[in-house]
Amino acid sequence: MQQRRQPMIERFRARPMGAWGWLFFALLLAGTGWAQAASASGSQVLQHFFHQVRTVQAQFTQVVADRNGQVIKRAAGTVWIQRPGKFRWVYAGSNGQTIVSDGTQVWLYDPALQQVTIQPLGKTLGSTPAALIAGKDILASRFVIRDLGSKDGLRWVELQPKGGQDQGFTAVRLGFDARGALQEMRMEDAFQQETLLTFHDIRLNQPIAAQEFQFTPPAGVDVLKP
Repeated sequence: MQQRRQPMIERFRARPMGAWGWLFFALLLAGTGWAQAASASGSQVLQHFFHQVRTVQAQFTQVVADRNGQVIKRAAGTVWIQRPGKFRWVYAGSNGQTIVSDGTQVWLYDPALQQVTIQPLGKTLGSTPAALIAGKDILASRFVIRDLGSKDGLRWVELQPKGGQDQGFTAVRLGFDARGALQEMRMEDAFQQETLLTFHDIRLNQPIAAQEFQFTPPAGVDVLKP
């Protein structure tokens, strides 16, 4: 079809929580029932997740606030992850975006634009958290991990990309409860906007149907392959 619209990958990157954002969120959506989480370091909690969790299914809510704390966007949806490299992130609503990876390529579908962009997984995500969480790498290879101590009943860990700003974010702070379950995730970008994600109805290491990681563009939409 004629490529008459702006490539969707660029539009996602221009928005808060764009193509890089939808998947980091699932990072440590919840703990794995680790009894020693209360005494473990932040780095140990993160590594434990990578060693134990292979699939994640959850509902999510998302709130984006500007540098003054004013809410500028709210959203909700569902996420599925299966290592290595497979995921599906769906925003609720008739015009909600859908992002799907089969482990090789990624489909970015925006029904409001009637447009699908298809790119190789590595090219689309590079070294972003989305690629890390769905892959096999450990966070310490790409991020500086700092234990921020405890506040408001949560243990806080900060991740900073070793290369500086990575696909739009400059820092991520994760708040865990005493069981090692992630309660809050706060992401900051270069414009000092903050995105807060919370997750619920979480299921870990449960089978996920193969079709969740496949996507067929609807009839009549523009299909772009940059």
